[in-house]
Amino acid sequence: MKKYLITIGIIFIFIGATIGFASNIKTKDEANNLFAYVKDNNLILWNENNDKIILSSSFDTSNGPFSDSYFSYSYDKSKIIYLNKVTEKGFELKYADINNLNNNTLIDTDILSYQIVENGLIYLKATSLYYYDYHTKQELLTDVKDYAVSKTKQELYYLLENGEAYCLELTNLENKTKILSDITGFDTYDDLILAYQKKDNLYSFYIDNQLISDKALSVLDVQNGAFYFIQYEGNLTKVETEADLQELNSNVATYRYQNGSVTKLGDGILSIADGFTNVASDEYLVFGKFNCQTFDISLYNQKEDYTFSLGSTDEYNVYAYDDTTKTIYYQGKDGLFYQANIDNKKLSNEKMIAENVGLIAKRNGHIYYIENTTANLHLLQDQDILIAENINDWFIIDNILYYTKNNEDKTVLACYQCNMPEINNIDSLSNINNQIFYFTDVYTKDNRLYGNLYTIINDVSILIDNDVTINFGVTTLNQ
Repeated sequence: MKKYLITIGIIFIFIGATIGFASNIKTKDEANNLFAYVKDNNLILWNENNDKIILSSSFDTSNGPFSDSYFSYSYDKSKIIYLNKVTEKGFELKYADINNLNNNTLIDTDILSYQIVENGLIYLKATSLYYYDYHTKQELLTDVKDYAVSKTKQELYYLLENGEAYCLELTNLENKTKILSDITGFDTYDDLILAYQKKDNLYSFYIDNQLISDKALSVLDVQNGAFYFIQYEGNLTKVETEADLQELNSNVATYRYQNGSVTKLGDGILSIADGFTNVASDEYLVFGKFNCQTFDISLYNQKEDYTFSLGSTDEYNVYAYDDTTKTIYYQGKDGLFYQANIDNKKLSNEKMIAENVGLIAKRNGHIYYIENTTANLHLLQDQDILIAENINDWFIIDNILYYTKNNEDKTVLACYQCNMPEINNIDSLSNINNQIFYFTDVYTKDNRLYGNLYTIINDVSILIDNDVTINFGVTTLNQ
């Protein structure tokens, strides 16, 4: 899981389409492809066989969606847990057994957030933290400010209002250990739990009770137990002017924490280009160091542990690096876009791609780019192939490239080298868990939007249901 901003406390996000489950459930494995939508006050589960089942016939729609975790499985995937009603104080949480979805059980009301653990769930209500084992609830703590659950789902880390942080073993609720003081929040990244202190514009980062930085700006990435973060390299204690802010954001370096050690990788911010860079396996990592006038571009070789410079943006503005072909994609000082190979700390086999590029991305081993001024989508192979003009979005599902365009006030969905005819009457569209859903014939009633819900299966448009509440969208199970 990637997180690019530190978030303090409990944050709820208004969304229209993100979370769900499914339908005629026969095995736990089949439940992986479940989706959900709302019609009237029915919360309906659906799967690709076009099976439907009503999980709740009293789903409250009065306050609309407000969380990105409407649904989840229990740890063993034998139960579906869902938010049934939202109020100003929080939400009502229920669950149903996979084998008996018509029998729903109330967990509690006025819940602010919850996390699944091995034999139940942990939830926050006001400032109290509770443990629920699908039979009874137990108040664990009061005056709780923040909490996190380990990847194993067996340890609970929590922060009290006084800034003290503890670890509690969920297999032995009497066994708690104080780990830190003066902490302001927690975040979880893969199997790492980050505790942090806010200091004006900077943070102190702790992992496994070890201080790894006292001048951190943000988390960059976490992969395979390696934690990448951005650190301020200067001596500012307060940001009071615009010049201070510029100094704070320009004088930075990228660091890696792994196996208890912190390593500086290079000056500037590591560039993780869309679809290209996997920091755990790439040979080279691209850095950009801002000196208030230009960006100096450097590459760090992970295999041999050295960094070398390619120069400034007077010559290069790096967009991406492809580890498979050892190819770097960049804008030259002439404003044109190029690709070249890295050879002995220099660029070779330079080749112009295009005049104006807005995005370069790698999908399924192929390189694509979008022109900045025209929004034309190209496939870059032995020759440049124009796929579509003036697109809005594009994505690949099962090796098929789909893209959308505007047609007056409607969206057109098409695909490249496939048998699906263009669909040109779409009001809104989502790609959720590699499944396309879209609404047509949208209308307003009682200050809500409704429409007919479709999906794409085997290049054929399938009607799922009419008069679906668009405000809740289609959701896929939060796993």
